[in-house]
Amino acid sequence: MNFELDFQYEKITRLDLTTYVTTRAGTSVLDTLALMREHRVNAVLVEDDANRIIGIFTERDVLLKVAGEPDALGQSVDSVMTTGPQTLSPDDTVGDALQLMNRGHYRNVPVLDDDQGVVGNLSQHALITFLTDRYPREIYHLPPETDMIPQTREGA
Repeated sequence: MNFELDFQYEKITRLDLTTYVTTRAGTSVLDTLALMREHRVNAVLVEDDANRIIGIFTERDVLLKVAGEPDALGQSVDSVMTTGPQTLSPDDTVGDALQLMNRGHYRNVPVLDDDQGVVGNLSQHALITFLTDRYPREIYHLPPETDMIPQTREGA
């Protein structure tokens, strides 16, 4: 078991990139939210008419730009999405993905091929699943960190 080597050489295509949904620019925020609920995803990749990714609409966008703004539900998703999202390529490694996601505080990163076509969406969940499947003994049998255990009871 060598985490460092795995992160350095393992390509992200070994992870589950299949959980993604796309929508067209111009789709209403309300319809996009319905799509997210229907497919049980926390992000939607927004494409232009040429099937190129122009943005990503995430639960963070909902909280920061839509919640508390009733008029936003009727707007086009491209008016509230995150434009020009950071992306990864299938040749990027798990280490590259972890660094990008950690540095940018991203929960979802689109994976695009050389022609900018969608290969998938790398989610936080896919990374966690990869780690727990790959290193179950190391992950599930970690001893508790004593400084992380509350010394006093919280609440009433």
